Amino acid sequence: MTLPGIGRVPLVRSILLTVVIWCAVSFIYAPIFSVLRFAFAPDGDISLAAVDELAGSRRVRTAIVNTLIVTGLSIITVNVVGIFQVAVLEYLRIGGRGFLRFAYSTPLIFVSVAAATGYGFVYGQTGALTRMLQSVWPALPNDWFTGILAVVFAHTFLLTSFHFFFLRAAIRRVDYSTVEAARGLGATNMQAFVRVVLPVLLPTVFATTLLVTYKSLGSFAIPAVLGGRRFDMVTELILTLNALRRPDMAAMLSIGLGIAVILCIAAMQYVERRGSYIGGSKTPVPIERIRIASPVVNVAVHAAAYAIAVIQLVPIALVVLFSLAPARSIGTEVLPGSLTLQNYVTVFSQNTAFVPLKNSLLMGASATVAGILISLFVVNLAHRNTNIGTTSLDLSFMVPWILPAPFIAVGLILTYDEPNLLVANRVLLGGFWILPIGYAIVSIPIMMRFLRAAFFSLDPALNEAAQSLGAPAHYRFLRVTMPLVLPVVILIGAMTLNGILSEYSMSAFLFNVNNRPLSIALFEGARSSNPEQAAINLVYITLIMAFSLVIITLADKYGLGGGK
Repeated sequence: MTLPGIGRVPLVRSILLTVVIWCAVSFIYAPIFSVLRFAFAPDGDISLAAVDELAGSRRVRTAIVNTLIVTGLSIITVNVVGIFQVAVLEYLRIGGRGFLRFAYSTPLIFVSVAAATGYGFVYGQTGALTRMLQSVWPALPNDWFTGILAVVFAHTFLLTSFHFFFLRAAIRRVDYSTVEAARGLGATNMQAFVRVVLPVLLPTVFATTLLVTYKSLGSFAIPAVLGGRRFDMVTELILTLNALRRPDMAAMLSIGLGIAVILCIAAMQYVERRGSYIGGSKTPVPIERIRIASPVVNVAVHAAAYAIAVIQLVPIALVVLFSLAPARSIGTEVLPGSLTLQNYVTVFSQNTAFVPLKNSLLMGASATVAGILISLFVVNLAHRNTNIGTTSLDLSFMVPWILPAPFIAVGLILTYDEPNLLVANRVLLGGFWILPIGYAIVSIPIMMRFLRAAFFSLDPALNEAAQSLGAPAHYRFLRVTMPLVLPVVILIGAMTLNGILSEYSMSAFLFNVNNRPLSIALFEGARSSNPEQAAINLVYITLIMAFSLVIITLADKYGLGGGK
């Protein structure tokens, strides 16, 4: 069988290729076309009525302003805290670095709706810290932690993971001899950091800033849980408009969000192409931590470092602690008076509590397996045959990388809310499988990026040797290529499943009574005043964090493909 741009392929590969192309057309291009059609031609004729209605809506304007304010403030606060954390861990001589490194790494496991729910539990109307603060300031209102303050606060201490990963790696590449030279010329430690170290880090700082911008613009779970009922951001408003049966306005607003996200990604690609600046000689001197000379400044820096650590650790500690407490103590006690495993027994024994966890595990596993199979096929095909056909197929599955989840979700809703020939004239909306399809579509781009790196790191001589011994292509893939990339496959599969357990953006649009996932149960529980539901929520969050910790530990120990 011969296909344009692909060449002659065996029958089995032709069937697989047809299925993969169908997936791209049905679940990427068709939803994109539906969004564009409903935005610009809802009645069949070209119209910009949705733009006029959006522009005339006070709520829409407020949501856009809120999104811009939250994004702008988050950029400032996250950078200040993130750069300070990196300086504490890598540049300054601070006591207790092991503890601080652990505290600053918690945003890696405390994410999305789980983190938002945890912050709501600690700082919310009946939160432990709210009770503690009210014992000092009785006039403090119960809902003090809402709106822009709450969202920016949560962003500030949850989005520093980018700095923890990328900026720490960048500062280790700084040539310490340049710092010594600056100090030899009379510069203070602070002046040396600002004038020598920081300029070398600027490209990485700019890249992390763009990532923070990207995350803040599309932030959904945090404002939904912590913003309050009268606080809107763009992502929430898209969901509201869709629920109000205004698909044209939801589609147009999702296009606007998509354009903003695409601009951020384009800027990130520009920074990536420019590369990082390197200060120093060809054999740079490793960075050394400096001692703070001033006792006052030293105490202030230590105090700030540990204060940030406490802020990041307290919500996690209280969530885990109260997950082991009787439900009656939640919302009434600052610290539980007794501990029990009853909440965990309830989650795993009662059907109503276990179903969301089971649904998320089943949908996550299905989406992960489907995503890995598609990614392996496309990456392997593109790696072996570089031509217009394979490149087009490869880029097709990377398209969701540049589109926000609400855009894709709205597209799936508009495409499959009625019988569609692409899926045998069936209606997917309201069924079980539309949500795992959404999960898979948004997960495939990151899978392909890791797998592409793994394939390019393979020694081509191994495949050539197997080919010279007469091994056919499928045999070489199964016996030579797969064992070498299997560590990467396992790790990205586990990381994807871990992300899906707390995924909220896609879930909020596509869930229904047949597939209610864990993230929706967390969100609904966060708005419930029932202490039994709060106890179940805390168990959910603890389980998600435990699973995340296992995945992060394995990734750190073996690396992506670094194991045996």
